[in-house]
Order: sequence, then structure tokens, then C-alpha cells
Amino acid sequence: MKNTQNYNDLIGKTREEIVKELGDGFNFYPSDLWTYNLKKNWLGRWVLLYIHFEDNVVCRVHIGH
Repeated sequence: MKNTQNYNDLIGKTREEIVKELGDGFNFYPSDLWTYNLKKNWLGRWVLLYIHFEDNVVCRVHIGH
């Protein structure tokens, strides 16, 4: 799994570029927040990648549960 800094290269990309790189997953296309399941931790909880859009461009990414 990449760490958060490795996902910072997504900042500035468009929704179309994100879909090409990560797939569409189960995200609602017009939403300003997309999530991707990265892996399950040892407790069985999903570790998620959160992608925030502003004007159809990624403005912030972070990883959480």
C-alpha cells in the first residue's frame, strides 16, 4: 500500500484522470468526495483513500478508516 505522500501525486488531476488511474469504484461521479478501499487492517477494518475535489480537480487526499 502506498502511504499518503505517494497519493499526493493525485492532487491537480481531473475526475477522468482519477478514473483512468484508480477505476470508478462505487463513487457517485458528481460528488466532491470519493473513497477507495485500499486494504483491510489486522482488525478487519477497511483502510480508505479519501479524494476531495474542488471544481472537478483533486484538491486534497488522505487515508483513514
